[in-house]
Amino acid sequence: MEARPPLKYNSLNYFRPGELFAIIRYHEPVKEHRIYHSHDFVELCYVAGGNGYHILDGKEYRVTRGDLFIINYDVSHAFYRESVSDDLIIYNILFKPGFVDESLIDFNDFNSLSLSYLFNGVLDKPIHPTLKLTFEDIREFEALIHKIYTEYSERRSGYISIIRAYMIEFIILMMRCFDRCPDNREMSKRLDAIYAAMDFLKENYTQSFHLGNLASKSFFSKNYFCKLFKDTAGMTVTEFVQKLRIEEACKMMENPNKKMTDISMAIGFADYKSFYTAFTKLVGMPPSEYRKRLEESAQAGR
Repeated sequence: MEARPPLKYNSLNYFRPGELFAIIRYHEPVKEHRIYHSHDFVELCYVAGGNGYHILDGKEYRVTRGDLFIINYDVSHAFYRESVSDDLIIYNILFKPGFVDESLIDFNDFNSLSLSYLFNGVLDKPIHPTLKLTFEDIREFEALIHKIYTEYSERRSGYISIIRAYMIEFIILMMRCFDRCPDNREMSKRLDAIYAAMDFLKENYTQSFHLGNLASKSFFSKNYFCKLFKDTAGMTVTEFVQKLRIEEACKMMENPNKKMTDISMAIGFADYKSFYTAFTKLVGMPPSEYRKRLEESAQAGR
């Protein structure tokens, strides 16, 4: 639970005059700069990329691409990315129920949409505020979000009507996903296994590892584990480990007394050549050039 009271965001600061809708693409900050807040509108938060955390009513959820959250009026929450080097991209879809159906202009809650004729037989079941999309659903939802974002940004004639139609489609697709709740729970278990593997690698990235052993820890076949890992992390297991190693190398290079060969061995590379190749590919310059720039920056700051 956050120690500081949450801020209260007002729709007047987000909605254009005369509108009850907005969509914002946002890169979330690190934990130290997160903003715990509530608001006077409904918010659908879709995680489009990266890794991080979501604090929702005092509970913390680990999030990655394909996570979708329903945030009602006066519900406190905050997102933050995992580390400075990571990114966490969220599409925030803000609206009032009256935007979707004018007869709901005086209602504040997402569940009030069940009163609309538009969703007869669709919003009859209890709604959970979190949803993990399957890999098949991610493509469909992201295509729809892109259409909404484009219409809202370009503001061509009739864009509000088109966005309203897209929002009806979006909500119905969400409800279909909730209908497949058992499948959703199974997907959640699979993702938890991948998160556990990622945590293991973060603690042991300097050591050599075998993909087969890593997969068996998650009770997956090697091929399925590799596919699931890449779909979740956005990179292969090898790329993930190399990213961790190179990030640590960059920190170690801040010490001018450490030799490059010692750094490469300390972070798990078998030889300097493989370290040089991986570093140059990820950072965009050789290790020696990176260290030179660090030294120049340090001297300029004196």
